[in-house]
Amino acid sequence: METTRNWQKVNEKKYIFSVGEKKVGELDLSFKRLKRTALLNINGELFSIEQIGFWKNKLRILDAKENCILMATPENWFSNKTKVVYNNIQFQLKVRNNPLAGIVLLQNEKELLSYGLKSNNGKIIIEIESNQKQEGYLFDFLLWFLFRPVAQEQTGDDFTFQSLLMS
Repeated sequence: METTRNWQKVNEKKYIFSVGEKKVGELDLSFKRLKRTALLNINGELFSIEQIGFWKNKLRILDAKENCILMATPENWFSNKTKVVYNNIQFQLKVRNNPLAGIVLLQNEKELLSYGLKSNNGKIIIEIESNQKQEGYLFDFLLWFLFRPVAQEQTGDDFTFQSLLMS
C-alpha cells in the first residue's frame, strides 16, 4: 500500500516524484514569455503539459505522439472550478482556500486527490491526500504543476510533505 508521496526539488525547473522509496517520475518546467509548460516522464512514459487559450487558462496534456489525452477548461473566466476530461471521463478541479490554499480533483463530488497547505506546529507543510483507485500518477503531476507556485511562495524551497490515504 502506498503511503508517502513526495516531490523533491532538483533545481528551479526540475522535480522528482516518488511514492514511498520508489521514484515514479520527473517534471521538467519550461518558462517562455508568458507560457508555462512541462515535460513529464512517468514510469518511462513521456507527456507534456501546456497552457493554451488567449488567457492561458486552459490546459492540456499531450502524450509522446502529441495526442491530447487530458483537457482542462475553467467553468468560466472567474470560477474556482475547472472541468477536466481524461479518457472520456469527466472530473473537476476545485481551488480551495479554507483555511489555507489547496487544489482538489473530484469525480462525482468525491475527492480523489488533493494538494494543499497545512499548518503543523507553526510550520507550513504540503499535504497530499489520495483516494485514487486507478493506476498511474498523471493527476499527481497535473496537480503539482498547478499547485507548485503556491507551495513555493508559501514554503520557499523547504518543501515538507505529509501524505494521507483517504478511505
